[in-house]
Amino acid sequence: MMEPHPPCPAALEPPLSSLEFARLTRLAARLPHRWIVSPRRRRFLFLALAAPGFAAVFATPLHQNLALMLLGFAGFAAAWIFRRRTERVFIRAEAAALWPPPLSSTRETPTHA
Repeated sequence: MMEPHPPCPAALEPPLSSLEFARLTRLAARLPHRWIVSPRRRRFLFLALAAPGFAAVFATPLHQNLALMLLGFAGFAAAWIFRRRTERVFIRAEAAALWPPPLSSTRETPTHA
């Protein structure tokens, strides 16, 4: 007999507070909509933010510069903290059916006769 799956962590958490909803709207206003609409694209955004720090850390042996390595670690840590703080809000908003917002397309669709 198969055991039931445990509930997802987002289902166990309380609904979004007003502070978290305000954070979600600020993030949605500042970041490109295409980059934050799905979890996969948010992971790519994280990789894009972390890439300069990652490159700086691994370029340190070539340049032999401690400041470059520390800046690389700081850049990577900033990207990781950004992902850690925002992804939970997006997941909880998706569980509450608040995210992604409906697309309002101002572009007209062509009609074929």
